[in-house]
Amino acid sequence: MARNRLTDRKLQSLKRKDKRYEVMDSDVPGFGVRVSEFGQKSFILIARYPGSPNPTRRALGEYPSLSLGEARERAKDWRALVRKGIDPKTEEARLRRLELRKQATTFASVAEDFIERHVKGQRKAVDTERDIRKELIAHWADRPVASIAREDVIALVEAIARRPAPYTAHIVLGHARSLFNWAINRGSYGLETSPCDRIKPTTLIGAKQPRHRTLGDAELRALWQASETIGLPIRSSIPPPASHWRPQERGGGGAVARV
Repeated sequence: MARNRLTDRKLQSLKRKDKRYEVMDSDVPGFGVRVSEFGQKSFILIARYPGSPNPTRRALGEYPSLSLGEARERAKDWRALVRKGIDPKTEEARLRRLELRKQATTFASVAEDFIERHVKGQRKAVDTERDIRKELIAHWADRPVASIAREDVIALVEAIARRPAPYTAHIVLGHARSLFNWAINRGSYGLETSPCDRIKPTTLIGAKQPRHRTLGDAELRALWQASETIGLPIRSSIPPPASHWRPQERGGGGAVARV
């Protein structure tokens, strides 16, 4: 059996004969090209594949649809798998299924699973679900979950911080990190790494500051009314809502509580 270092020039010079023949590569053991009686050229790899007692021949692809460089690298990958006891065709089929699953699995579908299986029942489930739907699903709904990259997460979080809503940006980044880590641990969505890895919240957003919120009139009224049933000393420390104040009749500006 002829053995040469295969080059494109060598491949192009191979002519068809009355019977098919093979030319083996001198660089990669078992790798070569088969030329059919019709002149068709196919790359092959001869190896002892798992489950076969003897070396057998398998096609890697046709030339020139598959380039020589690609075929040689594929042959090296196949040999590495065979040494580990893995059938290359089985592994490639598994990878194809994984890729199809990645393309078919949208972020929205993963997020819905996360909400249903992980978020519900938690103490802040309502707030978490609202944030995920408003800030994450709204932006990435139909995208394949595996296509979301680190730069996508950074762009979204920075946009929230610029609203300005830095506190919300911290919260959303935390939800995204939890969601992607959960999906990886599930092993059902084709994810191997999280786009949130190596993102430092303090560097991206700044230190997380406690959020302050002023109670509205209705909330103050409800708090005031509730305090009346509690009694002292709680009631004495709570100011009455705005509706309980009236202008002073005399003696300057300001307001007094209506009791």
